Amino acid sequence: MKKALLTIFLLILALLGVAASVLLFVDGSLARLTGWYHFQPGMSLFPPENLNHMDEVSWMRISDLHDTIECKRTDDGTWWVMTPFRDRMAPEAVEAILSFAVQARLVDTLPLNRTTRASMREFGVETSPHTITLKKNVGKHDMTTLARFTLGSASPWLSDAGDGEHLLPTTYLRTDFYGRDKRIHVVSGNILSIFRNGLQGLRDAHPLHIKSDSVLEIEVLRHDEPESSAKKLKMTRASAQSHWSIVSPTLTEADEEKAEMLLALLDRLRAVRIEEVGDVRLPPEPMLTLTLTLENGEKEELRVYKPFSSSSDGQQLCYATTADRPVVFTLPVEPRMHRSGGYAKLVNEILSLPVLPASVQTQVQNSINWVYWDDLPITLSDLRSKRFSHIAQKDIDKVLVRSVFSPYPLILRLIPGDQEGQTKDVWMFSVAGRPFEEADEEVVSTFLNGLGSIPVLDFLHDLKPDDSPLESERKFGLMQPDYLMLVQPRECAVRAVLFGEDLPLVRDRAPRIFRMKRQRAGNDIYWAGMEQNTFCVYKLSPKLMKLFSFSPESWRKRNLTQFPISALRTLSLHYMKTPLVLHYDYIGEEWTGTLGTEDVTPRINPHRTNHFVHHLQQMRVRSWLPKTDEDALAALKDPVFTIQLQLEITDYSDLESIVMDAAQQGDAASDRLIPPTMEEVRDMLTEKNETDAAFRKIATGERKVEKRSVTIEVAPSDSSDKKPIFYGRIRENGRLFTLSYEDAQSLDGQLLD
Repeated sequence: MKKALLTIFLLILALLGVAASVLLFVDGSLARLTGWYHFQPGMSLFPPENLNHMDEVSWMRISDLHDTIECKRTDDGTWWVMTPFRDRMAPEAVEAILSFAVQARLVDTLPLNRTTRASMREFGVETSPHTITLKKNVGKHDMTTLARFTLGSASPWLSDAGDGEHLLPTTYLRTDFYGRDKRIHVVSGNILSIFRNGLQGLRDAHPLHIKSDSVLEIEVLRHDEPESSAKKLKMTRASAQSHWSIVSPTLTEADEEKAEMLLALLDRLRAVRIEEVGDVRLPPEPMLTLTLTLENGEKEELRVYKPFSSSSDGQQLCYATTADRPVVFTLPVEPRMHRSGGYAKLVNEILSLPVLPASVQTQVQNSINWVYWDDLPITLSDLRSKRFSHIAQKDIDKVLVRSVFSPYPLILRLIPGDQEGQTKDVWMFSVAGRPFEEADEEVVSTFLNGLGSIPVLDFLHDLKPDDSPLESERKFGLMQPDYLMLVQPRECAVRAVLFGEDLPLVRDRAPRIFRMKRQRAGNDIYWAGMEQNTFCVYKLSPKLMKLFSFSPESWRKRNLTQFPISALRTLSLHYMKTPLVLHYDYIGEEWTGTLGTEDVTPRINPHRTNHFVHHLQQMRVRSWLPKTDEDALAALKDPVFTIQLQLEITDYSDLESIVMDAAQQGDAASDRLIPPTMEEVRDMLTEKNETDAAFRKIATGERKVEKRSVTIEVAPSDSSDKKPIFYGRIRENGRLFTLSYEDAQSLDGQLLD
């Protein structure tokens, strides 16, 4: 008998253990056995091991007094309402529910003896409850509950966010996750706003569900356009990093900022109302169809119908449908206040001013609650690029400009630098048939950047993809242009692996040719421009011509002087009756000088003097002037001060030939016909012990020294301005220039104490 009782007792214990295990597996807590859980202020509502897996929630049930919906997450992470209807769930609602479950903290608990039917009605857990259950998959067909709670009404208290600065709203809540616990809690957080329109309001109000960087094609097909007009606008790109191109109704570059703005606004586009298809009477055909092709090949399609006026307030609205959701969206076309009247007209004119770049406009529009259909840039004129040439300075190797107004071309050539040798790129220019000389880096950058932003006033003519550009060139006189510009791109180095070796390949890119012709239409003077082998003739602003200067003074390097400090021997300043003459010893870094016949060496301030010379080396002129500039010549008849530099420039250009001669003499016995390499030279010199002799000749031999004098004369203009510009001249070569007031004053240095 005792054994039987013991067996029964053990069997009961085993059954209780199995039941506890099942409850623990399903609900995550053994408190269902006790119906009670020991809550403390500040603690989470659910066990930490559950909260750590909240990002794995794949199923939820949401109930109120009238409806219950069940939602499921698909493999791509999108949440869908599965019953009693099928529609995409609002991502912000999902985020709010999951975040609340994780972040809610207990603030206080109503004592159990006060949890009455009246208090449950008072705190909303019975009269306006929202019960939410969250589960995750634990097998192919099994799920476990991570959280379950019933939201009541908002609590009047505020909870400390924990940072000592911010306060959080609170909500009445009850949870039976731990069993038959009837207590009512106050918890931090409030997500009741997502239920303001009932469970139907949890539908995603955004018709399109896209990521901007995943869209590779945009197509707008207008069904309300006549057959003879351009009905389809299509733009594509190869990848998220590629540029957008319009391929229909014409081939042209797209405006990158406007394309990104369109995608951003489409992502934010949301409906004011969502209805079932059977509840709305749609027109027989949409006004347009917008199709987005994603990088995975899937398509998002939005069909938009003709606008209508709301019967309640006259707001312009339109219906829209998508292929993947059996609902009808009501989209706002424009704000409730019609865009008419004096005030509205003024606001629209201010907003249309081109004072903000498109990227900033997108940020401003993103801060607005609603996106209106009329604000979407979906026309050819909205999306096409307003630039004549899409050229980046980093891609240019050579530029040649021919003009009917000049017998010689303007040529710019890049001399690439060496990163290992830490040498910079150098641009050379040739103009007016003169030899190449170094161009000013800032001037070249301004010119090349200007090529990439030539302003476009309008579009004169679009060619269809199968049209010949020759007809347009003849129509606008571009066969014999006033300006012809050739841009040679840099060679594009591409690496490839051939036979197991990593090899650099060079892919040539064809030169780009631009033609520009001056046009007159009545009193309107403009420039027509077209890039060869493209499909658009542009109307260009007359500002274009400011880029093309055929004057050498416009391109010349703007450094006033160029000399190494080691070459300076004498510095003379003639800005007083008695000239100051300073002599410099580079080896000893010492200054000596005279003021007239007086020895002023003890009075020389070496720090101010060294700074003055360094400033002179770095000084840049405002602009170079033609040598015949009458105003400058008149002002410089009587210079206010003169600076003279006596330089001794040592020529080291023959050093390499000395080493090579020594190597050839050391190898005279051989019959080699191929000149030795520098490595061979070093070996031969070392082997024959002639290294010392060769380099001694370099060190002690007489170097060719060129004595050079640079005299700078400066005089103010006749302007009555408080800060007039100053004219200057380099006496030895006659070059004229201008200096700013500040730079001219800085040359009047006080070098003596």
